[in-house]
Amino acid sequence: MDGFVSDRILDSLTEDELRTYLREEKLPEPIPNRPSRFDTMDRKTLSKLWEEKERIFAGRSHEELEYFTENGHWPEQRGRFHSFMEDGKLVVEWRIDPEEHGDGLGTLAQEGR
Repeated sequence: MDGFVSDRILDSLTEDELRTYLREEKLPEPIPNRPSRFDTMDRKTLSKLWEEKERIFAGRSHEELEYFTENGHWPEQRGRFHSFMEDGKLVVEWRIDPEEHGDGLGTLAQEGR
């Protein structure tokens, strides 16, 4: 199905219909013909949206797309916040590996109480 058409259909689904689509991987039958925000967009805006979508999703494998759908981020972006006290300050870092030591990038510090 054409990317624009599928985006327009998905945009017009209700929250329950979207949940069903994600769970069962099939659209409601018949496919609803409701208004979509895409209906009022001009060609330039639609083209920019398409380019952005291509930039984000092009070249991704099926497994990567499934991972993104389930987790909200790409596999290479997985990580966690790690917090610890250092010199009386609370330090919070984003780490891919919990055992790695931060280099100061992405670190937040607060005075201890």
